[in-house]
Amino acid sequence: MFGRDLQPTAAIRGNLQFTHAGLVTATYFIQPMGYGLRTASDKFDVLAAHHALVNHLPAGSLLLGIQARLDTLEALSKMVEGIDLDLCDDYAAEVIGSYERIRAIEPRTRIHLLSIPVGSAHLGNSAVTRIWRNGSTIDPAAITRADLERYEETATAVLSRVGGEFDPTPVPAALFQWLWEHYLARGAGEDPIAPTRVGALDDATAAVFRSAALDEGAKADNSRRMRPSFAPVVKVVQEQSGSAPSYQTMLTPRSFPYAGMNFPGGSEFLNVLEGVEGATVDWGIRVSTTPSEAVLKNNELSLRRLGEQLDQRDQEVSFAQNTLMSKARMLGEYNQHFETNAGESEVSFTTVIAVGSPTREATLDAVNVLRRRYKRFQIEMTAPVGAQVDLWSLLIPGSPSRRAFEDYAHIMPSDMWAGFVPYTTNQIGDDSGPVIGLNLMSGNFEPIHFGIMEAALHDLSASFAVTGELGSGKSYFLKLIAVLVHDMGGQFLAIDRSQVGEWAHFAAAIDDAVVIDLTDPSVSLDPLRMFDQRVAGEYTMDCVLPLLDISPTSGAGTAAAGLLSPRGLAEHSVASLPDLVRAARDLSATSDSGEDFRELALRLTSLIDRVPVLFDSQLPPLRLDAAATVVRSHRLALPTVEELTTPHLYHRLPLTKRLGTALYELVGVAARTAFLSDNGRFGLLIGDEAHHFTQTHVGASVTSDFSRDGRKHLAAIGLASHDPASDFQGAAHNLIPNRFVFRQRDETLARNSLEWLGIDLTSMPFLLQILREETSPPVGLGRQVPDERRGEMFMRDALNRIGRGKVLGPARSDRAHAISSTPISNNSTRSPRPHSVLP
Repeated sequence: MFGRDLQPTAAIRGNLQFTHAGLVTATYFIQPMGYGLRTASDKFDVLAAHHALVNHLPAGSLLLGIQARLDTLEALSKMVEGIDLDLCDDYAAEVIGSYERIRAIEPRTRIHLLSIPVGSAHLGNSAVTRIWRNGSTIDPAAITRADLERYEETATAVLSRVGGEFDPTPVPAALFQWLWEHYLARGAGEDPIAPTRVGALDDATAAVFRSAALDEGAKADNSRRMRPSFAPVVKVVQEQSGSAPSYQTMLTPRSFPYAGMNFPGGSEFLNVLEGVEGATVDWGIRVSTTPSEAVLKNNELSLRRLGEQLDQRDQEVSFAQNTLMSKARMLGEYNQHFETNAGESEVSFTTVIAVGSPTREATLDAVNVLRRRYKRFQIEMTAPVGAQVDLWSLLIPGSPSRRAFEDYAHIMPSDMWAGFVPYTTNQIGDDSGPVIGLNLMSGNFEPIHFGIMEAALHDLSASFAVTGELGSGKSYFLKLIAVLVHDMGGQFLAIDRSQVGEWAHFAAAIDDAVVIDLTDPSVSLDPLRMFDQRVAGEYTMDCVLPLLDISPTSGAGTAAAGLLSPRGLAEHSVASLPDLVRAARDLSATSDSGEDFRELALRLTSLIDRVPVLFDSQLPPLRLDAAATVVRSHRLALPTVEELTTPHLYHRLPLTKRLGTALYELVGVAARTAFLSDNGRFGLLIGDEAHHFTQTHVGASVTSDFSRDGRKHLAAIGLASHDPASDFQGAAHNLIPNRFVFRQRDETLARNSLEWLGIDLTSMPFLLQILREETSPPVGLGRQVPDERRGEMFMRDALNRIGRGKVLGPARSDRAHAISSTPISNNSTRSPRPHSVLP
């Protein structure tokens, strides 16, 4: 059979298709709904949207999921959205490297389409006209603007009843030609990029569609021509174009489980089509619905016939009567379903899964892979011999009904059909921003964009949090985001707790970077010198007085509060902590509260020599105007989570740990003051030991301010921790939308991490094992993680979509080396282990 005989199109006007038989269809891009690893309640919302969809589709509607090449140029444009590359040379080099890497991976995507009939047209229907047009009832020249408007109104009315969850967008006319050529060459060669925007070709005729020969059974390949071929394969040959032949098999369900398919988890049978190696897999579902009133009437007729058959076999002793009774019982249950569910309808649908590749063997191998996968759903798939070409044509919009469509149709209530949720996606990440990794869950390796700077421009929070065990990739990921922010023109401040100074080593590769050691200071963190006088006293009260173990309500605390008020600072000429000591000493001799000021002065004096970072007036105050600032705190004693959260332990903290907490808080407050201001530059605060921020009053306030108000001031916070259950509570837990979970082999911590991510482990308990044992697993001698498995993680994006991915390092080799290598001495570094490109 020639392919052009199967192409029904006579004319195309935008997204309206006029077929030779007089049918008019409207075709739309469908935005699939996020699915992946979301909670059961979210998935039931997706089911409800599909239920509304199928109940309002006209008979003969066609749902399509087409696997296609991802447009790498589109990914490139997403990376540079909102970035002035003339001012960001480093990021321009990163974008070029990322583009080459994405192109080498050859990611794919799935295009979701909906084609609905919107009327019939018989323009130019005289006998002579039909002869000249090979039986076509359509004269393209006779289509008027009024005709188009009438069909568009019908389509709009249908889409209005369906609802806006799927955001239908009219396809360009060029898509019909692309779709046809994709079908002819399915899996055999390099697909052209699918046209997704309206272009110059807004109208088309049947002349744009190539012809091809469809050889069912691939008989031309059989040297023994006298013997017929019964292989369920269609060989598609395009002799005129010279393209390589495509070998395709059409699969369709023979039967669904008798006991039904549980939702969620047991009914989404189209999800298994992703990730089939060496083949392209498309799917199409043709649907028609019958309202409940008609169903109930048909059920009464069927029940009456069954009653007549039972009467005829009343005296017969056989299994037939048991079979009839069973059918009557099933019919009763089916009828009750429609009586008790108002607004329900019956769906008749035919599903075709089209598998294509360059060779017959590869196609049949892919078919066998799919059949094995469908055993989990207890769905028997068949590739009917003799009906392959007819089923092939089902995926063509506007194709007339054929016998095979009816032979392999199934009937079920619309609420059960909705459990198939065909219009779903496992996509994660943002719509724009740098590429940070690959999507492992979809099976197509689409790039994951993380628009950390773009989110703030769109009034969204760009803050993120990371959890995982030691060596799982947390620090690597934090440095990746930091260097991307720098290269895109932003600035960051990172607190480096590592003994070897890995962040300081990383900062050496960045221009205009400042490294500060809090125990060997080159700058001062004196809050009275760093901050404006209107707030300096308040920050001193919050951060420094707890260091002195002074209660704000005690006599010394009250004296300090008066002295640190804006009026007190001005009256006593206090502009630094040494000035505060002087003023307290002076007031101890002249004030009525002399004892309180004397106690304050004594406690402050005890710190002067021990804490030069606060009391050395010769040091310049910290200013956060550098592109990168790294604060080393590795020699600070810091309290544990238990000491911070247990009152009696907190009151017994030694001075060294109080000092560490105070300096941590001052760094956070300084970053908040600098970054949460309208300076026109994006600022990122990074904290690895998250509990030192989230478990103290000041730190929790800093975290909350970044999470809540960062979007208003082009700022974000990035936190990392081992245990989100204890460290990411309160503001950090609720207000940070972007969450990443790396390998966590401890069962309790793994469970805490997945629950923090938003995963319901009661419905998906297997994910616990995947995180513990199959996420960047250490293997072999030395228990090392293979390079190609590094960076695997779970992710929840700003839209609450949850999926699984793999972090890629920077595309630039110098950047990759800087964040991969860890210093082990002053003169050498540990060999870097960059993340492999391919998973």
